[in-house]
Amino acid sequence: MAQHVLIVCEACGSDKKTPGDTPGKRLMRQLQVLHQQWSRRAELDLETTGCLCVCDRPCAIAFVGTHKPSFLFGDLSPETSAEDLLRAAELYLDKADGMVPAYDLPMSLRSRRIARIPAAP
Repeated sequence: MAQHVLIVCEACGSDKKTPGDTPGKRLMRQLQVLHQQWSRRAELDLETTGCLCVCDRPCAIAFVGTHKPSFLFGDLSPETSAEDLLRAAELYLDKADGMVPAYDLPMSLRSRRIARIPAAP
């Protein structure tokens, strides 16, 4: 098990009229395809969760690392965000303290960062 996890909200963007294939699930499929060929896949696990409680900013993900702050991102495109999320993951993996400044993130993610949650003591 990796010490870093990218968690995708499965419920994000769900629509009662068209349940099932949510934007969060589509983003996860994109991530899984890229992750399989990614050179650092052993360092980052991909997981889903039922809800990240940022329903006003779907599609949402969280970066979580052992002894690192967690980062929450929303308003992501399920079709175009996966590659930039893995680029951001590399920055997160490379920082011993997990502190990735917004200006280092791929441009498409800079305005999508919602929160940085301090690491548990």
